[in-house]
Amino acid sequence: MRRLVVQQSWINDSEFIGYYVAAAEGWYFAADLETEFLPGHAGLTPERTLLDGTADIALCAPESLAATIRETGHEFRVIGAQFQKSPLGIVSRADRPVRTLEDLRGRTLSVPEMNREMVVELLVHAGIGPQEVSLVPYAHDPVPLITGQVDGLVDFIVDPRFRLAQANVDSHAILLFDHGAPLPNNLVVVTGSTFETHRDELAHWIAASRRGWQLNYQDPAVYPRRLRGNPLVESRTLEHEIYANQAFRPLVDTKDGPMSLSPSLVEQTRGYLNRIGLSLPDELFVKLA
Repeated sequence: MRRLVVQQSWINDSEFIGYYVAAAEGWYFAADLETEFLPGHAGLTPERTLLDGTADIALCAPESLAATIRETGHEFRVIGAQFQKSPLGIVSRADRPVRTLEDLRGRTLSVPEMNREMVVELLVHAGIGPQEVSLVPYAHDPVPLITGQVDGLVDFIVDPRFRLAQANVDSHAILLFDHGAPLPNNLVVVTGSTFETHRDELAHWIAASRRGWQLNYQDPAVYPRRLRGNPLVESRTLEHEIYANQAFRPLVDTKDGPMSLSPSLVEQTRGYLNRIGLSLPDELFVKLA
């Protein structure tokens, strides 16, 4: 039996539930695979765990992966994409919505430091000078938006929208994917050597993972209940997990299907990264199943 260690990009919440479903249903085991999922945390660069041998598979952001390739020269392969559209976007109040980047002129946007460079580039690309928008730090706390201290925040849109709803504040959200940064997220990444040595096992892992996501979405309320506490964290309410599971669905379960890596997705990703000066090796993207 082949053991595969998977490094997530974040903690054990509904963002990754399709993999946990596949494990709970025994589909990895049936493919002769023993899997372990390592939770991520703030500041983690998942693909770096492949280089130090901590993990065999990492779930990565494409811009981070491209930067790591440029910095290290290491050889990687991308064998799938969980989020066909990145959940990264701008959340605003529905009574003062940010519908386009143009709506940010003269307003205040709260941005995590790790996303600041991307946001500035998007503004410039849209013809908006950075001086026309006040960018302030964001610490994954939506209270300043709830209280009106800022006009929008940049984050995976699901969590802040839930928290605004809990505060009885209607929200509006746009994806950066639709406003100049057409990127997937949680790319399934392995080293070149792992790909060459374990290609068949990786194909089985992708197939089992796809089944997990498909079963999960038959009823998005089932597995958040069933897996709560093992492995899903209990730091978030069950209501929160079910909401997130439902909200992520249109970003995962697209017309190409969960875990897909369509030519158009690859082309869009390459085009955006080339625009910001991050080229990708020709052999990086490989479709296994």
